[in-house]
Amino acid sequence: MSQIDLSNPAGFRRTEYEFSRRRKPVLRIGDTGPGIVVIHEVCGFTESVARFCRWLAAAGFQVYAPILFGAPDASNPEVKSLRRIVELCVSREINLFAKGRASPVVDWLKPLCRQAHAECGGRGVGVVGMCLTGGFALSMAVDPTVLAPVMAQPGLPVLSPAALDVSETDLHIVRERTRREGLVVHG
Repeated sequence: MSQIDLSNPAGFRRTEYEFSRRRKPVLRIGDTGPGIVVIHEVCGFTESVARFCRWLAAAGFQVYAPILFGAPDASNPEVKSLRRIVELCVSREINLFAKGRASPVVDWLKPLCRQAHAECGGRGVGVVGMCLTGGFALSMAVDPTVLAPVMAQPGLPVLSPAALDVSETDLHIVRERTRREGLVVHG
């Protein structure tokens, strides 16, 4: 049995994107079809996330997986560590406890959606937020390029399970998009 080199996930290309004066690596897979931005969960980009991205690429999508924290490859362990939780608690990009406002990293992710939209032929993009980042898809749905926001087990804000990590203004915009454009938000 051969070992898989997790530091270089098979089939992925690493690209650096800079928005809002912040530069982040983005792992990409797939050469044709609409774009999908897959936002990893608290463990970072793991082999399970890589497998999910490969599955989406095989289904005909171009996948953009921004690395928000952790190693920019699939070597991140698939366990939630105390160290990662502490890093997130002091992070200026992710609001773990704030209700009624999006995490600042969403301001970086929205331009990534617009870039994916342009690079993939302008047909719109999907967004999948996972657990900790699940609600980011809702905040990103204010952007007209986002046509398929999917919140997979949204986990923010922590300690307030009935609250959302999106501003009232953004939530109003998303509601209007659902009414006027038929946008469907999946959760």
